[in-house]
Amino acid sequence: MEEVPKGRYYTKTHEWLSIVSGNVVRIGITHYATHQLGDLTSVEVKPVGTEIKKGEAFGIVESAKASEYIYSPVSGKITAVNKEAGVMEEKEEAFVVGELEKITADPYGEGWLIEMEAKDLDKEIQDLLSKEEYEEYLKTLS
Repeated sequence: MEEVPKGRYYTKTHEWLSIVSGNVVRIGITHYATHQLGDLTSVEVKPVGTEIKKGEAFGIVESAKASEYIYSPVSGKITAVNKEAGVMEEKEEAFVVGELEKITADPYGEGWLIEMEAKDLDKEIQDLLSKEEYEEYLKTLS
């Protein structure tokens, strides 16, 4: 089983959330998700400034195997998109020159997808899984 880092919160749809500072959070997809998808072909998310509700899809990740929605673990407003990792905002005309491999190689580090300003972080993170709970959940999938 892959390493599941401490200090993050997880969803059963394989997104992770880390608190950057205050109510600013960083969101990405887990190693499990990247492993299941295989080689990524594109990652597209809603643009900076978009308000998202907890559980709402904010993007889509595509690979040779599948296309999967990416769901927000909390409610808030997107404040940054990780273009260094090849993440594109919806309807961008120009192809983003980034390295999607960062998402697969380092999903919990350089491979993050978005940052957002969370609306009700203290309340909403209570519904997310801890490292230990997520590891237990992963065992049920194998």
